[in-house]
Amino acid sequence: MGHELLRYRPEHYLEALYQLGDGVSLSELAKAVGVKPSTARKMVLYLQGEGLVVYKGRRGIWLTEAGRARVEYLNKVHKALAEFFKIIGVEEDLAESEAEKLEHLIDPRVVERLIAVADLLRGLTALCKR
Repeated sequence: MGHELLRYRPEHYLEALYQLGDGVSLSELAKAVGVKPSTARKMVLYLQGEGLVVYKGRRGIWLTEAGRARVEYLNKVHKALAEFFKIIGVEEDLAESEAEKLEHLIDPRVVERLIAVADLLRGLTALCKR
């Protein structure tokens, strides 16, 4: 997926849960995001309050449909940003890491414009290769 799991934003926990699968334990999640289980538990309780996960204690953590939709949207944004950066000549590793940073901050309207510009640039590149 090209995502680095960071430890500070709720979305990073959602991404980790998405990658780890349903029923993941709190300790597995904590390890994946690089925090103590007590820190992960606080975030999981917050995410549960937001309706993004279901936490069943020792039985594990599950993403809700809303949580899954949030991660899928983030994946779409990440892909669009990374593709745009690569099209304008940014090396792949840098494009991926910058997309990871921005995917959590960028306004959806800007993402839609970047997608449109990337599509236009791809079309022009294809035309030039003919």
